[in-house]
Amino acid sequence: MYFFAFLLIFILALSACAGSSSVNGGLSPVETIVLDDEYSAALSVGKNEVFALDVLSPAAKGYRITGAAFDPVMLRMERFLEYDDDGEPRARYLFTAMQEGVSDVLVRMVSVDGGDVITYRQATVTIGSGGGWFD
Repeated sequence: MYFFAFLLIFILALSACAGSSSVNGGLSPVETIVLDDEYSAALSVGKNEVFALDVLSPAAKGYRITGAAFDPVMLRMERFLEYDDDGEPRARYLFTAMQEGVSDVLVRMVSVDGGDVITYRQATVTIGSGGGWFD
């Protein structure tokens, strides 16, 4: 009896860990924007939908990601994950769209030697319906 209870707890704990270790942090984004070669991108999502921004780490160029700037009234950051994709260090931000409108997400970086924080990548997010009469 105790063996089966322990086995069940072990399986549940293992599945919880597996879900949170994925590159989506256990969430299911409706869209993932990959910003590798482009400086900026635009996307449209519905209110309460989750989306992801994925960037190549600037470490090879002597920089490190310091975070993201965004409007916390419009967007809620759910997860920030750093991961390795076939030897390339990457970072992924997952956000939930909270309020209709347009907002920017600025992924920031700084030189590993110090200095000013600068914008590494930018995404413009349009949240909600298209504003039409029948949307």
